[in-house]
Amino acid sequence: MLESTIKHILSIPKRKTEILIVDDGSTDGTADLALEYAKENPEIEIRVIIREKNSGKGGAVRHGMLHGRGERLLMVDADGASRFEDLEALWAALDRLDEKSPNRAAIAVGSRAHLVKTEAVVKVISLLSLTNSTIKRYRSAPCSATC
Repeated sequence: MLESTIKHILSIPKRKTEILIVDDGSTDGTADLALEYAKENPEIEIRVIIREKNSGKGGAVRHGMLHGRGERLLMVDADGASRFEDLEALWAALDRLDEKSPNRAAIAVGSRAHLVKTEAVVKVISLLSLTNSTIKRYRSAPCSATC
């Protein structure tokens, strides 16, 4: 999965990208492999967060989202079920929302419909009641003791 991620990122040179891998107490060498990819691909920022205690998928996703540095954050499972071609549809949906309402918070949610041999579905929800400053305040708030 990481190799295809890097290949996809390099195919779109105009986009600045960070890969943030949260190793949530795994014992399969995930962190070592990710660090090796980081050495082999210095043109991409690859960060690895190693958490000693497993806090479950929700805890790992939360931790990654709180520590991502980008304006747009995308969470992808390492199981390879999401195709990067489909992720471009999410990016395009966010671009369209930004054109209509600049500086507004938005969420693009993609499905794994391709796993059941149908077209991938992209749903976009515009959260016009939230501003980017609200999200930035939330993201910069101190973590609880479980972070």
